[in-house]
Amino acid sequence: MIINPSTLTSGIKVIPSDSINIPGPQLKFSGVTTADLASKLQDTSAPLRGGFQQTLEASPNSNQVETQGIQTGDVVYNTSVLRPGVAIVTAIDSNNTLSLSADIFVNATTTRDGYAIYEGNGINVNAAWGWQLKNPQAIGITTNNTAAFNNSAGVTVAYDVATSTYIGDATFQLVVVGNIVTSITTTATGTLQEVDPVGKTVNFTAAAINAAIGAGTGVGNVTATITAADFTYIAPPAELGPSNSYQLYVGGAGGDLYVTTNMGDELFIESVPVGTVLPVVVVRVNVGAAAAAGNGNTNTLTTATEIVALT
Repeated sequence: MIINPSTLTSGIKVIPSDSINIPGPQLKFSGVTTADLASKLQDTSAPLRGGFQQTLEASPNSNQVETQGIQTGDVVYNTSVLRPGVAIVTAIDSNNTLSLSADIFVNATTTRDGYAIYEGNGINVNAAWGWQLKNPQAIGITTNNTAAFNNSAGVTVAYDVATSTYIGDATFQLVVVGNIVTSITTTATGTLQEVDPVGKTVNFTAAAINAAIGAGTGVGNVTATITAADFTYIAPPAELGPSNSYQLYVGGAGGDLYVTTNMGDELFIESVPVGTVLPVVVVRVNVGAAAAAGNGNTNTLTTATEIVALT
């Protein structure tokens, strides 16, 4: 299906996501956060504008909806320039607080982030899905500069978040033989993640290894790289009805786009010029990933910017 450009009457900014379809496009609620809570959106001023909870009219019309409110499955945008992000509403905590599928509001300063809430588009968020490391699972070591560590038959070591590309919460055990790290194995799978871990790295610093083993003077870091054999994948649930269809306008830097079409096909479109309206109907713009050994050196990374979905 091709949408005639002359019929395009609505649009929404696109924040790429590997799991969340382009929402809306009609805006349901917007504002500025008033607190930084993990995987939450809190806006204490929201009740002044109707709030997040559905309300009913007073008697004798008590069965009629007065304020629609926000529903589970709606999509939240972090609209800040510095920290754009997207998440799904998983619970309505109160009239001013929502639980989210991801921690997209992480600005721990007095300058809070703006948000916008839209109706979700074609996914059942009540079913768990995603990637999860196996347990126990030996993760292949790809870089090893360790030396002079105390030997250990196995000790849990925290990986270095700052230098690792893996973002999950699995835990790992390191074995030291001959004063060097010889293996890295999971000890807990962690929660399901909505980001493909293939090619992601887990780095352990000398300081963390020494702290875990105790009284050590070891040096050097060790890094493991996750492959497809290291995790299990639970597919997304079936979509609820047809998804809204969009055509994309690239308004910023031209570049590549990794999209999911309205027929469910994944398509990588390279070198899209700025100012282009693509003649392809899509439901999602994926983040994708740069070419790496863990993904067969296949590039699917979206690099185009200031993308607007038109319908």
